[in-house]
Amino acid sequence: MTEWNDDRLDEFRDRFDEGFTKVDKRFEKVDERFNQVDQKIDAGFARLDGKVDALGTRLDGLGERFDAFYRVLVQGTVAVVVGILGLLGVLIGLVGLQG
Repeated sequence: MTEWNDDRLDEFRDRFDEGFTKVDKRFEKVDERFNQVDQKIDAGFARLDGKVDALGTRLDGLGERFDAFYRVLVQGTVAVVVGILGLLGVLIGLVGLQG
């Protein structure tokens, strides 16, 4: 079996340190990639926020349009009811004259 002398231990430590240096460089690359992904995600959320705000503005305007539609619907319903009541009055008057 080979003995571990100081020279071999120093060589082992140097290679070990060199390996960690390589790993540290790879982690730096991974950190850069994560930062790029974070920036892309932030930009995507900013675009999405803008679209949601625009949609909210459009929906606010849509509420006013529904109010106008409801008003016209009620006015039309009142007109039909008044017309039917008038027609009933005329029919009752005609039946009363014939009797």
